Amino acid sequence: MFGVGSIGAAVAIKELIESGQFQGTIKFFGTPAEEKYFGKLYFARDGYFDDLDVCLDWHPSAETKAEMQSSKALVDFIVTFHGQAAHASLDPWNGRSALDGLEFFTTGLNYLREHVRPEVRIHYQIMHGGDVVNVVPDYAKVWTRVRDSKTETMLAVYERTKKIAEGAAMMANVDYEIKLVSGLHEVIVNRTGGKALHRNLELLGPLEYTEAEKSFAYGIQRATRKPKLGIDGSIHPIEPTLEHPMGASSDVGDVSWLVPEIRLGVTTAPVGTPWHSWAVVACGGMSIGHKGMVYAAKALAMTMVDLFEKPDLVETIQREFDDRMKNKMYKAILPEGPPPLSGYN
Repeated sequence: MFGVGSIGAAVAIKELIESGQFQGTIKFFGTPAEEKYFGKLYFARDGYFDDLDVCLDWHPSAETKAEMQSSKALVDFIVTFHGQAAHASLDPWNGRSALDGLEFFTTGLNYLREHVRPEVRIHYQIMHGGDVVNVVPDYAKVWTRVRDSKTETMLAVYERTKKIAEGAAMMANVDYEIKLVSGLHEVIVNRTGGKALHRNLELLGPLEYTEAEKSFAYGIQRATRKPKLGIDGSIHPIEPTLEHPMGASSDVGDVSWLVPEIRLGVTTAPVGTPWHSWAVVACGGMSIGHKGMVYAAKALAMTMVDLFEKPDLVETIQREFDDRMKNKMYKAILPEGPPPLSGYN
């Protein structure tokens, strides 16, 4: 839905340019691995967005609105512990458990939670903790993410987690390695652009659903044990931008540090549906998701028409961007080299 909705908008503008109604350039970026490797980071680092005047994107949602909230900055890293294998019963004193190191590390992370601000998020997934129960494991690996509402404070928490990893390795008498996978900056909100988008949402009007679609939405809520609230196709009002919003992270954040970003959310799932779940996938694969996707293409295209027809709007959007970026300098949170191709599954 991401790609098709966005390319629908791009093609509409391309055809208007070809017909002579506008002069200029429209670019469509297909950016892969949004959830795992954050493809936009590599595009941003390599200058793909540097010549844009304004950038637009959309994201499936349970609400239709111009997005006026930022996102969470994030650092993504893997900690590996190496010890010495031994028989877990015959001579465990000859072993140095990599799993002990991992458990000390995750215990330290969980104690850290009490001493960070409420907007911080720390989560991890144990990727390897040994092979068989009767052998002291000599290898363990944990995939970890730290998030905060600002890049600067997120990186400070990351430094603390690195010290916890060092201490965990010392306690278990094992070796350790920290490998940076990538990191995301928070979104720089552009309210001028968002207001221009919102006006087009009001022109389009709310999404309307058939009785069959409403019944499907209720079924999704029943299956996921959520309140029977149905599906919300209304246009939500413009929100005040919070200093420390809750929510997720996005590689769109890095783009927004380089060019003014206009962001759209469109309903593609019922109210309260657990995100990143089968329930959202089920809605995206049928008319509820398809309807939202087409709506997103229309809203994005209409807003781009405004940008082509109103140079003063583009200038105002860019002035707001320049004001918000004062005293900020972008540097990608990435290891050197190309994106990883394997080793994280």
